[in-house]
Amino acid sequence: MDDERGGGLTAKDYLSQALRLYRRIEALMDRQRRYRELGLSCGEDGRWRMLAMARELDARVAEYAEKAREIERVIDAVEDGQYRDLLKYRYLNGWSWQRIAKRMYVSEDWVWRLHRRALRAVRLPQ
Repeated sequence: MDDERGGGLTAKDYLSQALRLYRRIEALMDRQRRYRELGLSCGEDGRWRMLAMARELDARVAEYAEKAREIERVIDAVEDGQYRDLLKYRYLNGWSWQRIAKRMYVSEDWVWRLHRRALRAVRLPQ
């Protein structure tokens, strides 16, 4: 779990990359929505600002999609199906520990134990 692999990242750090990218996208979309609500997209300057934000959003979405596919391939390589499910729920879906436990019909404590084991089963790309 604490091995430094994949460019110095732990398995947890590596798998968390997609969620961090997704949160940046959400923040950008929220900012874009607020600008629209405030009427900042009006006028020439506002239109340019919104266009720049749309381009940034497109770039972030493309980056996220690529990273999510890469992480999914890494998770799919984990042999144990229960570990794979847990890792996908947490790192691709962004589910809480409570939601994962409910879905897997186990306690949160057990989910945390499985998570530690699942992280040890992850083989990061070199």
